[in-house]
Amino acid sequence: MDSGKVEVTAFSLDPQGAGVGVVDGREYHIADLLPGERAVATLDHQSPHRAVAWGSVLRRVGLPSPHRVTPSCPAFGRCGGCTWQHLDYPAQLDTKRLRVLDAFAAAAQAAPAGSAAAQLANIDLAPVVPSPRRWGYRNKGKYVAGLRDTAKSGGASPRFVLGAYQPRSHVVVETLGCQVVEPVIDEVATWAAGAAGAAGLAPYVERTGAGLLRYLVVRANHDGDVLVGAVVPARQDVAKLEPLASALARHPAVRSVLALVNARRDGSIAPAGAQVVTLSGDDKLVERVAGQEVRVGVGEFLQVNREQAEAMYAAVAELAAARPGTRAVDLYSGVGGIAMALAGAGAQVDAVELNGEAAAALAEVSRAAGLPITVHHADAQELRLPGHHADVVVVNPPRRGLSRSGQRAVLDLAPRRLLYVSCGPETLAQDLSALCQGGYRVDRALPFDLMPGTGQVETVVSLERQ
Repeated sequence: MDSGKVEVTAFSLDPQGAGVGVVDGREYHIADLLPGERAVATLDHQSPHRAVAWGSVLRRVGLPSPHRVTPSCPAFGRCGGCTWQHLDYPAQLDTKRLRVLDAFAAAAQAAPAGSAAAQLANIDLAPVVPSPRRWGYRNKGKYVAGLRDTAKSGGASPRFVLGAYQPRSHVVVETLGCQVVEPVIDEVATWAAGAAGAAGLAPYVERTGAGLLRYLVVRANHDGDVLVGAVVPARQDVAKLEPLASALARHPAVRSVLALVNARRDGSIAPAGAQVVTLSGDDKLVERVAGQEVRVGVGEFLQVNREQAEAMYAAVAELAAARPGTRAVDLYSGVGGIAMALAGAGAQVDAVELNGEAAAALAEVSRAAGLPITVHHADAQELRLPGHHADVVVVNPPRRGLSRSGQRAVLDLAPRRLLYVSCGPETLAQDLSALCQGGYRVDRALPFDLMPGTGQVETVVSLERQ
């Protein structure tokens, strides 16, 4: 076969939606190839360090997978989001569960034979809890501003669009009409794109630094009220957003329009500490989390799948056996979904969060609702609570997992029960290996699907001190 081509049968699916196969000892990731499908593929990139390559289907061989479906989103395959939409939902759930099992097995294999960490290969992983909604579940939309060349379709000039960067490029692909965000978010984003185009607002160009609007963030709450954040590169650009803000304020669902100043060049949309200017309405949106009303702005992190997040928080409180008299520590608490679920069951909670706005939001709602939560604005990786007794510790770190210091902070608290909530199976497995070596054993693992159509899976693991 031509050196630039290879015939591959996929046996699994990677998080980016590419089928994975092995030929002559080399691992191939082929876009739009599902497990069980075979194709002749062209090679687009080959790693200089590992026996791994990436490619695209040139010609399919044999029948398509019985699990292949037609994607619902018009930008599928171009925007880089929701890359599993071509796989039917039951197969998505099964594949996500296999992803977690594979991560646990790899960590067990890397551990010394007979060690506590070797038990990870024998975990009885529950089936993935399906999302109540497969479409229209995302409560937050993030859009890149760009221009679309309309000359080929007879247009006189480029058209202002909102979308996402095409994978491995800075080409903006329009994503209006997305089926994954809540419908009111797509409606407001479409309204905003039309208003920005009519006002002649220029999209920001990262390469040159020219232009005005970098990103648009649209957040909806449980009542369908909407907050819009327009991201600009400099403080003097805020006044130029007035036509857009006025147009958005006329939309019946929009309650707030904010400008966020972000001069960074690293792709961060709403970095912590960025200056926020209120253009219309309030600077916060009231969202319901774990039965409490929390005021959130543009940048605070919330799980995008509201209903499924609530189910996961309830499961954490149940696994923690939280009740009156329980002393709990919630590390990486964010705005406090888990802390409030624990406190709602009667536990006394110490919540630790580094983001100042999220910590302040949790402290505010705790005072208003009379919840037994003490908020610590601190780095959970470095926190020490000398002499502190905890019956249960919950840790919910970013995707990168815990550092060595973070692992030590958890072990120093020495709870009888430890709950680890993770969106990264690989880093979860590595941290579980270290925690098992530190005296814990896994007794339950429960995965949740918070992002249908993607390779993402959230896993709640319960550990007991031996």
